[in-house]
Amino acid sequence: MSGDDDTKDMVETVDVSPREGESSIPQAPGADVFRQLLHQAVRVADMANSQAMRMALDFAKVYEREQGVRKEFENQLKQMTLMEKQATRYAEDLAGMLRSERERRQELERALEQERIASEELRRTGLQGISHLLLAATIKDRTTGTHLQRVRRYVEAIAERLGLPEDLVEEFGYSSVMHDVGKIHTPDHILQSEHVLSDDEFSVIKQHCIDGEKMLGTARFFETARAIAREHHERWDGKGYPDGKKGEEISLAARIVSIADVFDALTSKRPYKEAWSAEAGLKAIEAGAGERFDPEIVAGFIALAGEGVLERISSEVAASEDEDHSGSSAK
Repeated sequence: MSGDDDTKDMVETVDVSPREGESSIPQAPGADVFRQLLHQAVRVADMANSQAMRMALDFAKVYEREQGVRKEFENQLKQMTLMEKQATRYAEDLAGMLRSERERRQELERALEQERIASEELRRTGLQGISHLLLAATIKDRTTGTHLQRVRRYVEAIAERLGLPEDLVEEFGYSSVMHDVGKIHTPDHILQSEHVLSDDEFSVIKQHCIDGEKMLGTARFFETARAIAREHHERWDGKGYPDGKKGEEISLAARIVSIADVFDALTSKRPYKEAWSAEAGLKAIEAGAGERFDPEIVAGFIALAGEGVLERISSEVAASEDEDHSGSSAK
């Protein structure tokens, strides 16, 4: 519409006056007007063509720009489609990984349950083995039963006092009762001798540490028990037997059992001696701190005595023994 207005303006403003020099040439009537109109028409046509050309160029530029936008949009659409496919593939891979992980977790749970069952079965079998070994030891030495019960209770009390985990307290406890299991191989005349042992007899006695370790085999369940059996006569200062270990070279379980075993041996009647008082036994243990015994464990043991724990354990074991005797008599 603006193009038509421009053309109209150009027609209305065209110069129709005679050009210089044209008046001397005879003209046909109306020729000037016609020529002027023709020139005007040519000029209008040129201007129209120019306008059309500009419009065509503008249209070409717009079209080119729109084509560029379209191509850019198409490229972006292709990228989005590709990203969507990749996202779908990643989601499928993730879903597969989650399924695999869930299956592995379920398999692991089944394996752990089987391991738990196997461990429990191993534990029951191990405890049955302990019972059989203790029965054999009790038949050989009548004082062994109550001695082992007290030692176990003392060991568990010490382990708790040291802040050890509950499962380790239990393990130390049931393993402690096998500390003298090697004495099954010791001849009766030496084991129950009422006189001071000769050097040769004492050498035989010392062999029970090695024999006990061998008797307990290689099963993982008896790992702590083997250490206790071999090391419970080692000393903190390295002057013990059979290997002369010292300090923390000796297993913690054996260091604890050593104190409990010696205290109960001192305060119990044996064929070769009378029982010491609890006070005398505690003084002997305290005097051995840093030489025979681990001083930290001795401190804990003395603290238990001050709290009345040792006396309570001794009384409860004695009461249990009396009940067993009463039951046997009734039968």
